[in-house]
Amino acid sequence: MEFKVVAKIIAVTQQKGGVGKSTIAMHLGAAFYEKEKKVLVIDADGQNTLVHWSNITCEKTDIPFPIINLAESGEKIYKEIKKFVSDYNLIIVDCPPSITEKISSVVLLAASIAVIPISSSPADYWSSIGLIKLIQQAQVINKALKAVFLLNKTEEKRMLTRELKQSLKEISLPVLKTQIPTRECYKQAMALGQTVLQMTDRSSKLASAEIRACANEISALLNKFSI
Repeated sequence: MEFKVVAKIIAVTQQKGGVGKSTIAMHLGAAFYEKEKKVLVIDADGQNTLVHWSNITCEKTDIPFPIINLAESGEKIYKEIKKFVSDYNLIIVDCPPSITEKISSVVLLAASIAVIPISSSPADYWSSIGLIKLIQQAQVINKALKAVFLLNKTEEKRMLTRELKQSLKEISLPVLKTQIPTRECYKQAMALGQTVLQMTDRSSKLASAEIRACANEISALLNKFSI
């Protein structure tokens, strides 16, 4: 499969649902857009969360970057992505919550980096093991592919969060320093058809700072591993 990447592709992926993939994908799009990057976000998850989110219209607060639905593309998704790689700096793909679907494996073959959201649930940790194997298989072909864990929906005082951090140290993939705590403002942003970066209350400002820090880390990794 020949895939000449011009845009850098970020795959937001995890084997199970409920880890906040769509929220992370949307907010990374917002943070990079704020950095004056030309951003395209692709909804490749059959639940179409990002498409529904972006279709909620609020005056002067619409999502300011394009979101397209490629959930039905299957293993042909690389052909669809290829149409856009010359037009954007970054393409962020919200992958489906299953490693058995062809979409995730094909996106990883084209991606620059895989961002793996993981919460403090033991099930999230267990599901990540299978995903790591899929990433390793993709790296045989896509040698430039890197992957990082992102601690999401964290509650720092919970024992499970501390245990998760310790468990991730035993896995070969790095963990972003920035973690995204559980905040109600993410649900509010979705309901309003916007992101926390467009909101002004105190919780949203804290969330915005965390999202920007996360995007800065990913940006640094993309620059570091550029060939």
